[in-house]
Amino acid sequence: MKQIYDVVLVANTDKQAFVDSFDSDTQADWWNMMSEMPTLICMNVEDSFLETFKQDPRIVKVEERLQAFPASLPAFHSITKNVWSSTSTLGTFNNGADYMPLQFYVDTDIIQSSQTVGANDQTNTISNATYQSRWTGKHVDIVTLEVGPVNSSRVGYHDSHPDFDDPDNPGTSRWIPMNWQDLEEASNNQITSNSCVSDHGAGVLSASGGSICGFAKKANLRAAYLVTGDGTVECINAITAWHNNKSVNPTTGVKNPTIMIAEYQYVRNRARAVLIDDVQSITTPSGTINRPGGSWGTDFTSFVNNGIMPFKVLDPDTATWNWCCVFPVQAVFSALNTALEAAWDAGIINMNAAGNDSGVYVKYTDSRFQGTYCTTSGTITEYSVTADGDVTKTTTSTSQWFPFYSYNPIGSEKGIDVAAGQNSETHPVLDSYTVRGPGIDIVGLGAYTWTAYPSLQYSDGYRFGNFSGTSCATPTVVGKMACLLERYYTYNGQYPTPNQAKQILLSEAQEIIKDVSSTTWSAVPSASTNYSNNEIAGTQNVLNHIQNGYLSANGGLRFLDLLGTTNKRAYHNAHSFDRKHTQGKRPISGPVYPRPRRKRKG
Repeated sequence: MKQIYDVVLVANTDKQAFVDSFDSDTQADWWNMMSEMPTLICMNVEDSFLETFKQDPRIVKVEERLQAFPASLPAFHSITKNVWSSTSTLGTFNNGADYMPLQFYVDTDIIQSSQTVGANDQTNTISNATYQSRWTGKHVDIVTLEVGPVNSSRVGYHDSHPDFDDPDNPGTSRWIPMNWQDLEEASNNQITSNSCVSDHGAGVLSASGGSICGFAKKANLRAAYLVTGDGTVECINAITAWHNNKSVNPTTGVKNPTIMIAEYQYVRNRARAVLIDDVQSITTPSGTINRPGGSWGTDFTSFVNNGIMPFKVLDPDTATWNWCCVFPVQAVFSALNTALEAAWDAGIINMNAAGNDSGVYVKYTDSRFQGTYCTTSGTITEYSVTADGDVTKTTTSTSQWFPFYSYNPIGSEKGIDVAAGQNSETHPVLDSYTVRGPGIDIVGLGAYTWTAYPSLQYSDGYRFGNFSGTSCATPTVVGKMACLLERYYTYNGQYPTPNQAKQILLSEAQEIIKDVSSTTWSAVPSASTNYSNNEIAGTQNVLNHIQNGYLSANGGLRFLDLLGTTNKRAYHNAHSFDRKHTQGKRPISGPVYPRPRRKRKG
C-alpha cells in the first residue's frame, strides 16, 4: 500500500532524475512535481520501502500528512451565566445585513461612542454608526486556504449574499470561483459547479473582505481547499503558480498583490504532558534552572517566566488532578514551512492563523526554539492529549521536551502570524484559547465577531452569525492589510514587498493588549481548584484545565498570560497618517509615505 508524503529535497536536486531512480510499481512514484517549489516534491511511497526511501542522500526530510483541522473555535460547552449581548445570538427577527462587527469601532478612530463598547463593557451596540474610509482594498487579491470540502448546500451562495457584492458593480460578486492548477478534487475545481463556499470560508472572507463586515470592501476574493488528494503544500504550490502567472492589471499597470490566509491547524500544540515534579531542570539560552529538591513546590515562576505554561491534568485512571507541563508534538512541518517561504519569496503575503489550542511558540530563528527545553530522567508518566480532548495515560523514557515547537503554518519570519484578542474596548486581553508567544507578530479580533458566517437566516433572507477563533482574528488583520496595500500603491505607484508590508502593518498597530496572569504563579492553588478571571467574557470559567473528553483541544484549552506575546493589535489608519508618521526626517527605506510636513519659520 502506498501513501503520499511531502518530500524536501537537497538544493539543486534534479527532480526528474530523482523520480526516475525508483521503481514506480514497488517503491515510489511522483504524485505532484511541485513546479513552483524547487526543493519540494510530493511522492507516493510504498509502505515497505519508506524507511529505505528516507535514507536517500538526496532527501532532507520526508513528512507524513497529518489530518488538518480548521483554525476556528467550536461552540463552548454549556454553562449558565449572565453574558453580554456580544456573546448572545442576535434575534432572527432582525435584518442581518443591518449589522457590522465591532472591529469598525475598536480598530479605527472613525466611529465614536459615549459608552465603552464590547465584551464586559457598558454596551455592545452602537446605533446608526457610520464607518467611512477611502481605502477599500481595491485591486488586491485575497485567497483563503481552507480545510474542505465546500458545502454542497452553498452552491451560488457567494453570488447572492450582500457581503460579497461589489460596491462598484452592484449585483456582481467579488468571490471568484477557481479551477486551481494541478489540484484534482471537486472543491478546487469550482467554475463549472459554481460551488466554492464552505461555511468557514464564508466567515473568513467576510471578516476580511465583506462589503458589510470587512475592511477590504472592494478586494477580489477566492478560496482553495485542503481535501483528500490535495495536500497543504500542493495547494500552496497551486496558489503560488496562479500568483506568478497573473496578468498585469490594466487599471494599475502592475499585477495585483496577493494575500494568502492560512486557515488550517493541526491541533498538536498541547499533545504530551508530564508531571511538573518529574521535570528535573529547565534549560534556556541563558542557563539552566534545577528543580529545588524533589519538588517544585507551589512556585511555578521558573516555568512561566520562561514561557512554559503549566496545566492541571485529570488522571484518567485515578481521577486525581496533577500539575503538569504540557508540550507540543515534538516535530515541525518542514515541507509546509518550505512552501510558505517560497510563496513569500514569490511576493505573496502570508497571513497565518496561529491556532486555537493554547500553544506557546517562538520563531524558528529564535535561540529559544532549540535552546529552551525541560529535562526528565528514567521512565515517567506521560499523558497524551488528542485533538478531540481525549486524555490517555502511558509511560515514556523521553528525556528532553521542547516547549516552543508548532506543527502549524507559523514560526517563519517570512509570514505574519496572528493571535486572537477579545472584542472589547476596556478589556483588550487575548482570547483564552489562542496560540501565543514571542512568535506572534500581531493580534486581531477573535471570538464573537459578526460576519457572514452562515449560522442563522435573518428576516432579510440572508445568513449571518458570530465567528470566532484565530480563523476570525486573522482575516480581521487581512482586511486592514489589503487597505494598506491599496494606500501604499496610491502614494508610491507600486505595491510594497511582503517585508515592507509587514513593517508598515506592525508600525501602525496599537500597543494595547494587556498581560493578565491566570493565577498567582508564585503560590499556585491545588490542581483540583477551578478558577476564572473577570477580564474575559463568555463561558470561560475554567483555566489551565485538561480533562478527558471534557473540552475539545481546538478552543477548549485556556489560559490568559501573554508569555511574551506582542501587545500590538492591528489598526486601520483610515486617515492615511497620524502625527507619529509625519514628524521628523523622511525615511530612506521601508514605508516612504506620507512626506513629512516641513516646519517653516516666519
